Amino acid sequence: MTMSIHARPIRRLSLALPLVICVACGGGGSSSGGSGNTDNGGSGEPGQSALTRAEQCLRQSNALAVGAGLDAPGRLEVDLPGIGQPGQCAGDGDYQFGTGISDITGPAANTGGSGWESPTQVFSGIHSRQFSRAFAIASPCSGKRVMFVSNDQGLMFGSVRQGVLAGIAADPQLAPHYTADNLMLSATHTHQGPAGYSHYEAPNALHFGFDQLVLDTLIEGTLTAIRQAHANLQANPQRERIVLASGELLNANIQRSAPAFAMNPADERAAFLNERGEEIQVNKRVLQLNLLRGNGAAVGIINWFGVHPTILGPELNLVSSDHKGFASLAFETAMQTDYQAPLGEDRFVAAFAQMDEGDSSPNIAIAEHPWPAPQRGGGIDPYDSNTIAGRKSLIKALELYQSGSALSGPVDYRLFHVQMDSVTVNDPTVLASLSHPASLDSPVKRTCTAALGVSFAAGAEDGPGPGDEGITCAASPDVLAAAQADLATLFNIDPENFPTGALPTSLLSAALLCQIQNAPLPGADFSCQAEKPVAIPIGTIAAEPAIVPLQLFRIGKLAILGLPWEVTTMAARRLRSSLYEVLSPVGIDTIVIAGLVNDYVHYLPTREEYASQQYEGASSLFGPWALAAVQQESRRLAISLRDNLPAPSGPDYVDTDPVLIRPPYVPSDVDPGPGFGALINDVPERVLRGETVRAEFQSAHPRNDLQLNRGYVLVERQVDDTDWEVVATDKSPALLYVWKPSAPSPLPLDSPVTGPSTAEAVWTVPGDAPAGVYRLRHQGVAQTLGGEPSPFEGVSSSFEIAGAPGECP
Repeated sequence: MTMSIHARPIRRLSLALPLVICVACGGGGSSSGGSGNTDNGGSGEPGQSALTRAEQCLRQSNALAVGAGLDAPGRLEVDLPGIGQPGQCAGDGDYQFGTGISDITGPAANTGGSGWESPTQVFSGIHSRQFSRAFAIASPCSGKRVMFVSNDQGLMFGSVRQGVLAGIAADPQLAPHYTADNLMLSATHTHQGPAGYSHYEAPNALHFGFDQLVLDTLIEGTLTAIRQAHANLQANPQRERIVLASGELLNANIQRSAPAFAMNPADERAAFLNERGEEIQVNKRVLQLNLLRGNGAAVGIINWFGVHPTILGPELNLVSSDHKGFASLAFETAMQTDYQAPLGEDRFVAAFAQMDEGDSSPNIAIAEHPWPAPQRGGGIDPYDSNTIAGRKSLIKALELYQSGSALSGPVDYRLFHVQMDSVTVNDPTVLASLSHPASLDSPVKRTCTAALGVSFAAGAEDGPGPGDEGITCAASPDVLAAAQADLATLFNIDPENFPTGALPTSLLSAALLCQIQNAPLPGADFSCQAEKPVAIPIGTIAAEPAIVPLQLFRIGKLAILGLPWEVTTMAARRLRSSLYEVLSPVGIDTIVIAGLVNDYVHYLPTREEYASQQYEGASSLFGPWALAAVQQESRRLAISLRDNLPAPSGPDYVDTDPVLIRPPYVPSDVDPGPGFGALINDVPERVLRGETVRAEFQSAHPRNDLQLNRGYVLVERQVDDTDWEVVATDKSPALLYVWKPSAPSPLPLDSPVTGPSTAEAVWTVPGDAPAGVYRLRHQGVAQTLGGEPSPFEGVSSSFEIAGAPGECP
């Protein structure tokens, strides 16, 4: 999560958003009179020639030129101990798998982004829809299966996981196969999705409370993707190969917290150098699972690369899946994914999942163009930068799709929960691995009651808030007092006049900061928070979970450690090193540290990084020894998997009921006369490729119907005198849905009365769009005050795209 609480002006949206792969190529199924609403691009496999053309087009774009020379090739992985034999299922490379995908885009109006935590960000439309992507993988040899899910959402809260698990338990098709143990839910960490879906109070505080519709949308969409993946596996019981590929992605991410990284030991930093002799300060490694059937049918990929999706900032007002979602949608478009395929049939699903991104930023030009400069991502504006970053990841994924080696070995899994605010580190192996200055040591290494530090309010370099990073307990009283004032600004708190439901005044009292470490508090202990001036004692009000899940998957020689933290680069290196010692004897030679998994408890830095109290250290809840505690508990989990023992015992997860609830939405659309769906502004008769065409319609509040797996706006191409086919929906970043209320809200809250509103469909025509006759369509549901929901649609006039299309979009 990257804090941002400044009110910033909304910049003009860039419409230079050409698709990576043409969305207007191939049929999407015809629709009589415009009733169709999918853009599957056809159901056939595109073949190698189409993928080769796609990669060639990508390389002709400017994506790889942006930031060229920033990085040089270098070391990618920690030292591996001697690799042993896989034991059970040794040499067995037969697997079964299935994929699923479903829309999870929540209300795209008068909500704010989960991750930015900016009360001045107000969504009013869609740049690209968000999806849940599910992968079921089974080993006939070991008789076990796992379900890995990657969601285009900001933070993976326990509320989502508990809801999905309840849905699985109630489903007779899923319940016999999937439980908490073998279900891993991961978030890509896009900051441009609707917030307010945690059952704990802190993540909802700056979003005016809990929003049940957002949570329900995430749960139901995830369950739909899981059902598809399960049915697809069940319908394809034949044994297949899974290929693991890896490579290096350069010039795509930078270290955003250099002062913290520099605190790590010099010899540890020197262990990762590039060919120019420079420190490699963020992970450049890309890992990818390629799922292809024996008949050549492509089923999906899972691509892991650690980098924040923070290119699109809180000054922007469109829901988006950011650059990871861009890459996913572009790969699926290239593979002609049929998003509406019947249950059980193959549909190509491309997940660009998250791993150790805690201090890794995509804003590679931020040194030359500091926040809030729109060029901080290397493009002319944030949307252009998003395209560039997405294309870089896509190019690498296309390369890795054609390489790698087949996995062999069993499928296995372990899960247990840890009481993170009371772990004592006593594992001799972990203790022996610690190397830091004596000034950072303590006789007993333990975690304590959760708290956020003063520099939490400062935010990170690519999304700063008020205040400063690096404020420690060594700071002067004046600095600490100023930091306390910054916290009051962050929460818009007037100590004399608190709004109902706000945090209590005691949270910002003079008794906090460094003094609280010595204060005797019932049921709380902050004495181990060390350098951190405590600003928000989260643990005293149970505003975030203290019992967290740790999970380990094995797929052949690949292990995936799922953690609910944002893990920094060096912390992930230490975790991989300690896990290799345990797991390499059974043949595991590749480990993914997957953050933002199953829940969310902020950041996991090293002890040294914590000491500098940059944003990430101030956001490490459980004190300076949290990483050592996670190393210890992860080792326990890995030993149980290695030795085929039950997972360690731990406490049950504790869910809560949210107290601060978002004010209810009251459907109260107003029709000013022309009728819902009426055309307000029309298209021209002819449009050139590369130009932007738009149409505006009388509309209604998007919350009335989320148009999941359909879309609010669509592009259609004429097939014959009566039939039209859908060639794009608002899941594509080339087709924007822009909602315009008559009285825009200054906060992410709905007005008591919606009033009249319009909606724009804005399409940037790709360079390889076929010649033909096109139109724009808008669909939605209107509901007047006290009335019944009423579906409507509007259609623009037709327009012509003439001449021969180009080779590339």
